[in-house]
Amino acid sequence: MTPLQRRCCLLLRAYPAWYRRERAGEMLGTLLEASLPGRSWPSVRDARALVIGGLRVRGLVWCLSMLWASIGAAGAGYCFLVTTKPYTDSSIWLPGWNTEPLVIGLAVALAVLAWLALPIPVLVAGFIRIGDRTPGRWFCAVAWAGAWGAGFELMYLAYAWSNYPSSRLAEVCGMDGCRLSYYGPAVVSWGELAICAAWLALGAAMSWILARPASVGLARQAAVGDGNLGG
Repeated sequence: MTPLQRRCCLLLRAYPAWYRRERAGEMLGTLLEASLPGRSWPSVRDARALVIGGLRVRGLVWCLSMLWASIGAAGAGYCFLVTTKPYTDSSIWLPGWNTEPLVIGLAVALAVLAWLALPIPVLVAGFIRIGDRTPGRWFCAVAWAGAWGAGFELMYLAYAWSNYPSSRLAEVCGMDGCRLSYYGPAVVSWGELAICAAWLALGAAMSWILARPASVGLARQAAVGDGNLGG
């Protein structure tokens, strides 16, 4: 397999497994025919078309669910990194480094707002999508409710663990005596790593629940869009 074929196959993973089983060979052939001789990377246009087409086939519910899980995992990792560095600014609700660029603080604030707004839309949209399926819809509905409940519990745990540095004091002793401080490895929030891993596992579980096509019409629309690939 050539480097171009390998990279095209990697891009095709933007599509769900059921779609790749049906059309991966056809799409790969179209990509290779449209690529110039000697290329080792697909064009930016083809790569963009594949990613957008894959998201369209997976559907809005999948995108919202992955966004919810991704923000949860990234937020847990961010809070863990914050606790490995000293900070003294308690005037803001979100912890952060004193030298943190403003753009990072704004990005964190927007991500938190989106994360808090997503649970109910994800739950409702998931049930609507699952209701469109005939085979195994009750099992999928129960699994979806369980996954959503696990995500809601992870949100509570993330909130509890994010307060760890402000609720724990480390005793630092020096030549001038001992004092209480938020500094040092004693206040590193190691539990955030477990929460981050749990969010990643939850994202994989929700992706598995939504693995089947949402509707025949959606698959047909995606097939028409893929027909223009490389054109």
